[in-house]
Amino acid sequence: YKMVSATAALEEEIINTASKITCYGFYETGDSVARCWIHPGAHGALNVIGGIQHSCNAFFYEVGHRLSLTDNIYDSKTGLSVLAKYADLYGLSETSGVEIEEYSPKISDTDPIRSAIGQGTNNYTTTQLVRYITTVANKGTCYNLTLIDKVTDSNNNLLYDNQATVRNTLDDVKNSTWNAIQLGMKRVAEGKAYFKELNITVAGKTGTAQESKSRANHALFVCFAPYEKPEIAIATRIAFGYSSDYAAQTTKDVLAFYYGVDDDEDIVTGTASDIETGTVSGD
Repeated sequence: YKMVSATAALEEEIINTASKITCYGFYETGDSVARCWIHPGAHGALNVIGGIQHSCNAFFYEVGHRLSLTDNIYDSKTGLSVLAKYADLYGLSETSGVEIEEYSPKISDTDPIRSAIGQGTNNYTTTQLVRYITTVANKGTCYNLTLIDKVTDSNNNLLYDNQATVRNTLDDVKNSTWNAIQLGMKRVAEGKAYFKELNITVAGKTGTAQESKSRANHALFVCFAPYEKPEIAIATRIAFGYSSDYAAQTTKDVLAFYYGVDDDEDIVTGTASDIETGTVSGD
């Protein structure tokens, strides 16, 4: 969700690509303290590229706060309204268009500071997330997704040729905004050694969806590739999967299959394998 918040921050001009926000490992919201995932450590001063790269909660808490200011007066409804505006532009206010039953999304309606990192009452399906990431990848065209390529009769005569339709475009978003967001995502993937095995440049983002305190969090990873000229976008969710790194490694296998980097037999073995260790740079 931090790419939604980054778009809002840059386009509403509460920050620019050179602006620095300092992470101290926590963020005082006035009546409570919100921690960054790195606490008791801290990220220090970051621009928006670094904020995405390190998935710094404190950076985006401050973004949520600034989006809520009118004449320097904090109003939560203002911040929520701006975040909802940009979430809608990414298609996150509606179902994705796929021709199967799909839960309706939920844009957060409480606490813009925590909502800016994807918490609050934000709730989306994996398909809705991949539509959003597709929009990031192509720099501003949001599609109504479809599972149907074409319909033929029993003799293979074409009855209906189908393609995804355009829902909306983000024509007013500056190219510098897209470049900053995509570069931050590229650096996320660069921090994971196993993506180097692909010989293609991946841009991605980790995520953790918190649903229940009695069970593990859902592991999430979203990405597009190749970074230089995107042609595929992926959203991977492992229900109650603990670490987003597991979702990222699963995504690496999907990309290896798609690009023919590994033989099918090496990817789909039917048996569990050791998970590679690596640094989780936050969610």
